[in-house]
Amino acid sequence: MIKTIKIKINVKNHSMRKAILICQEILKFILIFLFFFIWIRYFVHKLSLAILITTLSSSVLYFLLSYLNRKRNNKNGLKIKEKEEAENMFLSLACSSNPIDFFEELAHKKHENIVKHKTYLTIFHPEKVKTILYAEMTFQSLTIAKFMEIYNKVKKENATKIVIVCFSVEKNVLTFCSNFKEKFLILDQYDTYQKLYKYYKTFPKITKKYNTIKKMAVKDLIASAFNKKKTKGYLFSAFVLILSSLFIPTTIYYCIIASLLIVFALISQFNPYFNIKDTPEIL
Repeated sequence: MIKTIKIKINVKNHSMRKAILICQEILKFILIFLFFFIWIRYFVHKLSLAILITTLSSSVLYFLLSYLNRKRNNKNGLKIKEKEEAENMFLSLACSSNPIDFFEELAHKKHENIVKHKTYLTIFHPEKVKTILYAEMTFQSLTIAKFMEIYNKVKKENATKIVIVCFSVEKNVLTFCSNFKEKFLILDQYDTYQKLYKYYKTFPKITKKYNTIKKMAVKDLIASAFNKKKTKGYLFSAFVLILSSLFIPTTIYYCIIASLLIVFALISQFNPYFNIKDTPEIL
């Protein structure tokens, strides 16, 4: 009975998430449509023709953006707060005496047969398949030389997959990995947050923090201006200008202002870097 209820809840949550995603895509298309309509209406005075051209132009741009969005790296989905947490968590682990202990705790969330070494874990799967999780907790970008040093340490394990957690990674290392029979997955501090901490719902305790007071001042101001809550205001202002263009002659200034408002609405609604919550009033 309990299992049935859980399944129903999961299905319901999945349906809700799907509905939200569909609504977001519809809103994205509407914003793109309005942006094109502002300028096409300025040059094309026949309303029906302007709507037709706008629909075609909007569709092309929407599908192009959707294609590019699918190819975008996952780490771009991290919000500002999550990015800070990823940096502070890596710092805290790097400063701990035994960072591999945390990764052992994380791995035990889904795997039972694990052997811990000083800097890496060997995770045993059925049918004699093994995965290595190596923690390179330094503040240097992973180079080919460092990669080879790590590989020479763990190749004796004969693992099928080798996961390396590191601060950052040079692009040529990702290409170099393809020369080996093992499957490599190299995670920088942001990918580690996204693909390990969040996936396993296990986060390292933050014991050290970067001093980001001065650094975040401008970011917070921009984030506040382009917060998701501001979308309605930008969209409403742009909509008023667009409606007025149906009744009064449209000037180039109206088009520029309305276009900027649509762009601001798109950034506020869909850019994850600015979608952080405003700090509530304390008193």
